[in-house]
Amino acid sequence: MNRESALAVTRRLIEHVVADTTDLAEAPWVEPAENYLDPEVWEREREQFFFESPQAIGFAGDIANPGTFITTEVMGKPVVVTRDKEGALRAFLNVCTHRGARVAEGCGKAARLVCRFHGWNYELDGRLAGRGRSQDFEPVPLPTGLQQLPVSDRGGVIMLGVRPEMGQLRVEHAIDDILPAFEGYEFAKMQLVGSDRFEVDANWKLVTNLSHEGYHFATLHRDSLAPMMTGHGAADEFGLHTRWAFPFRGIENLRDKDESEWPSYPYAAVNHTLFPGTVIVANEGNAQMIRVEPGDEPGKSVVYFSSVGVPSVDGEVSDADRGTYEFGRNIFEREDLPAAAECQHGIAAREQPVVIGRNEVVVQMWHRRWRDKLD
Repeated sequence: MNRESALAVTRRLIEHVVADTTDLAEAPWVEPAENYLDPEVWEREREQFFFESPQAIGFAGDIANPGTFITTEVMGKPVVVTRDKEGALRAFLNVCTHRGARVAEGCGKAARLVCRFHGWNYELDGRLAGRGRSQDFEPVPLPTGLQQLPVSDRGGVIMLGVRPEMGQLRVEHAIDDILPAFEGYEFAKMQLVGSDRFEVDANWKLVTNLSHEGYHFATLHRDSLAPMMTGHGAADEFGLHTRWAFPFRGIENLRDKDESEWPSYPYAAVNHTLFPGTVIVANEGNAQMIRVEPGDEPGKSVVYFSSVGVPSVDGEVSDADRGTYEFGRNIFEREDLPAAAECQHGIAAREQPVVIGRNEVVVQMWHRRWRDKLD
């Protein structure tokens, strides 16, 4: 965010800490239990929110240079994103047009994408470059190039359309409303520090909401986050997207300094959530992305946790950024995700509505979005 916005957020957080308050919703929210359990609701959410909506899958710094590529899965579909030799960003299904094997693994630099099954190889722009015994496949009745997907890296965030028929313009403009909040963060320079994939026995909304309130810090994270951060928070909405900032302990001491001496970024963690629920926690010089998808039934999720940092002049990420990744991953894996699975089990056993408090304002924001957007 720019300095003016950073100062405004810092002022709000200081006021909350001093008064022991937080941003509040108008009233408690009641969420029906079936929205975590009902296969019909789950299937509609999968279709509308994930297959028919652009998805954030990474940062532009992961693939900043020509001749690089990254791979991932989105809603069970293998995807490869490339920066071709002309510097153009492209995305494809990571599927060889011969027999369906993958043409790339992991990430890195490559002159071509090569299927290890039969050796068919492709240019980074998706065109078929070569194949053994090509004469035995002529004439080919199907397209020979990789199946292209719409992709964008505006604002330093890679947005992808899971289906080829999604319009490119829709993907390019999916996060327009929140782009001003990304000003100042160097997402286009940040490189991967580490990534993990988790399968969780909890509905995707429960997992997403783990990153939307600080009410649980003092109990669930008593010995990990709570010594560093408080449960006070300032929340803002940017169209379909949100921002939530929660302060580091001691932020109130900035009152003793002139604002010209305040940090360029809030003395806080700043959590941005992109529709339908991908969380980007941004700090000066590093960031984490938590991407949650519905699993193969309402009570299961697939979660991708990744961390990036701005490398030094020698191209290496710092030990501090590695430490940030390990610290955040361990808390998420050992404390947050087990809590989500426990909640899912309890909601299924009780089959009664879930109450969301006024102090859980961002949780309410997202349940309202999901309800309003579900046809």
